[in-house]
Amino acid sequence: MCFVGTAGYAQTARHVVVIDAAHGGDDAGVLGVDGAAEKDVTLAVALALQKELSTGGGLEVLLTRNTDRTLSLEERKKFIQKASPALVLSLHANAGFGKIATGFELYYPGFAKARAANKAAPAAGTPDNRHLNDTVKLARLVQKNLDSLFPRQGRGLREAGIPLAEGLAAPVLVMEMGFLTNADGKKKLTSGKTQAEIAAALAKSIRGFF
Repeated sequence: MCFVGTAGYAQTARHVVVIDAAHGGDDAGVLGVDGAAEKDVTLAVALALQKELSTGGGLEVLLTRNTDRTLSLEERKKFIQKASPALVLSLHANAGFGKIATGFELYYPGFAKARAANKAAPAAGTPDNRHLNDTVKLARLVQKNLDSLFPRQGRGLREAGIPLAEGLAAPVLVMEMGFLTNADGKKKLTSGKTQAEIAAALAKSIRGFF
């Protein structure tokens, strides 16, 4: 198994950030207009984001994958646990809601399961609560910076079950960057220019988080 970062584990950085390019290899993810694959979009943006964050110092940026290769959920989680990151951003592309659906979505792992089981959500000041607060903080920065890039296309911040986040001691934000099943969305998401713009907005958000 091979994962990559700007500095590797041997060097100590002020903050470790893990960027997860969803899917890969045998798992194409969403197949959109003209066969555009989610796995290719997520990898392209992850690589561009790593490049954006590699300048200026203060961050060690690790990617769960830097090539088109298959990774299981458990392999991703094992890597993230070893990295002990200050935050995790998982990149995806969306599908569904008809061919006219547009916009980006942000998801955070909330406490719906605990509430459904009549259990108390983590109290203020506990690690889980701090991770949630940090995730929401990052999400709001992403919303702000992407809203300036894609006016009126933000679809909001939503609580959801996030398998990648289960058991991880880190804030995890999942981003659906747009809809590959929409012709205009596919055109933008597969454009190197738009991918670079998304990466720049995300880099600004991550730097603002710290």
